[in-house]
Amino acid sequence: MKRRFGFGTLQSRIYTIFTLMIFSSIFIMQLVSFRFTINAARNSIIENNRVLLGQLVTQIDSYIGNMEKLADAVIEDNEIQFFLENPEAAGINTLTSIESRLAAYIFARGDLAGILIAGTDGTLLKGEPDTEVNPWSVIADQPWYKEAVDAEGRTAVSTSYVQNVLKGKYSWVVSLSRSIFSAEDGRLLGVLLIDLKFNRINELCRSLVVGRRSYDFILDKDGNYVFHPMQQLVYSEIRSEPVGEILKMLEENDRETYFDGEHYFTAAASALTGWHIVNVTYRGDITTNWQWVQLSYAAIGLVLFIVVGLFTNKLASGITKPVRKLQEIMKSVESGEFHLVGKIEGTDEIRELAREYDIMVTRIRELMQENIMEQELKRKSDLKALQAQINPHFLYNTLDSIIWMGEMKQHREVVQMTSALSKLFRISISKGRELITITEEISHVQSYLTIQEMRYKDKFRYLLDIDPDIHDLIILKITLQPLVENAIYHGIKEVDHQGFIRITGRREGDDIIFEVSDNGKGMNQQQLVELIEGVTAADEKRSRLSRQGLGVRNVHERIRIYFGEGYGLSFASEEGKGTVITVRLPAKTQETIQ
Repeated sequence: MKRRFGFGTLQSRIYTIFTLMIFSSIFIMQLVSFRFTINAARNSIIENNRVLLGQLVTQIDSYIGNMEKLADAVIEDNEIQFFLENPEAAGINTLTSIESRLAAYIFARGDLAGILIAGTDGTLLKGEPDTEVNPWSVIADQPWYKEAVDAEGRTAVSTSYVQNVLKGKYSWVVSLSRSIFSAEDGRLLGVLLIDLKFNRINELCRSLVVGRRSYDFILDKDGNYVFHPMQQLVYSEIRSEPVGEILKMLEENDRETYFDGEHYFTAAASALTGWHIVNVTYRGDITTNWQWVQLSYAAIGLVLFIVVGLFTNKLASGITKPVRKLQEIMKSVESGEFHLVGKIEGTDEIRELAREYDIMVTRIRELMQENIMEQELKRKSDLKALQAQINPHFLYNTLDSIIWMGEMKQHREVVQMTSALSKLFRISISKGRELITITEEISHVQSYLTIQEMRYKDKFRYLLDIDPDIHDLIILKITLQPLVENAIYHGIKEVDHQGFIRITGRREGDDIIFEVSDNGKGMNQQQLVELIEGVTAADEKRSRLSRQGLGVRNVHERIRIYFGEGYGLSFASEEGKGTVITVRLPAKTQETIQ
């Protein structure tokens, strides 16, 4: 049947009015906002980067300042002063005592690659007493030795280089060196060398970046690299940065940013070290900041909506009567009754709408049944999506550790860590199964603890105390590992003493109770409340969580999705004493869950 398409039809009225209004809206919005959209986004990101760079400079200066305090403690040590002035009179016992103290400094901090004191008479005091000096190495000819002597008591900070003074120790380091003068007569006694690993500088640089691919690197005052997250690629000339343009930008006070067509470079200088910290932001990351544009569009759209509403209200009044009749019939859906409209008088559009409504009602019962099946699929999909959020950075750090141990010829440790990593991921994959036995979960978390224990040396101990009677019961895979990760990174890593992690498991009636406790930093009451809200509250009420906090929240949500609202995590903590996370699960076997 041929239908009339005139202005009197509902379709033509709505189409004509709204086409004109929408076209006008888009035209006005683009006319107003196009000129400042890109600049606003770019300036916002660059200004934010400049603020973050200032914070990063402060943190790096604080870190180097702490290293200088360590240098002060060593230089002012009376026993070291006495030994350097009278090495023969001091004797072997004094030498052993000093080197043990230097070794303790290295042991207490995970960011020190080594400590060495070189006396002017050739005397050497080492923080690693068992190591030997390379026979071809002349201490007095080392750049750090000369820089310390030339600095006349000030701290000399080097660029990154491979330290090759000691046999078997060829690590990339940044060195702090300072002359040691006699407290009695002011004569030069020797030079103190403190080698810093890149781990702490790397952590600081990675913690303050904006953008998915953004990163920071550090240059000294002459444009040499102090740190770069892709250090080996830079020194191999596989990757390069426009260092010349960056230095030129720093010399020109009227320029704050350099753009090479793909990247924005922003820099800040450290007054303490003379370093230049440079932020690199990809142009593609800047286009994600559209909130101000959206607000402008919303405001203009609201004004246009009101105007359109005034004009269309009168226009629509002549065609609302059949619509109201149709509306009354459709209200039956609210009570669960699905009445058909049948024949209705009105425009072509109203009759077509009534026909489509009848088709919809006919399909409603089929859709209800399909919806049940879709909800079950969604439930499984949500579980897999939450499980996929588990942070992959652990793999990167572990592979870095394996590479480092391989370079250090620690073959047994390489085999042990690789084996633990293989076992960890084999259980993580578990042939696509979401539920595994508690025995497998214990093996999974034990592999994770083995890797972390090797990475952090004697930073912590752990104890697994799982009742053998529950070993054959089932558990969602990757339940305990995020909680142990949280205990390490948020608890034990933050304290100076050796940490202890205890994992217990037992059955209570029809439930299984796991507890992961640590003796780490702990939380005050406010921090505990924020953690609980972040893990258990609804999405719109959740507080911001760290990466480890997100892992804990994922565990809680996965348990509730799969087993119901009565299960999940609970928390207890006391500042300075540690944290306890309790996991409640139903006691089920693989047969009973199916």
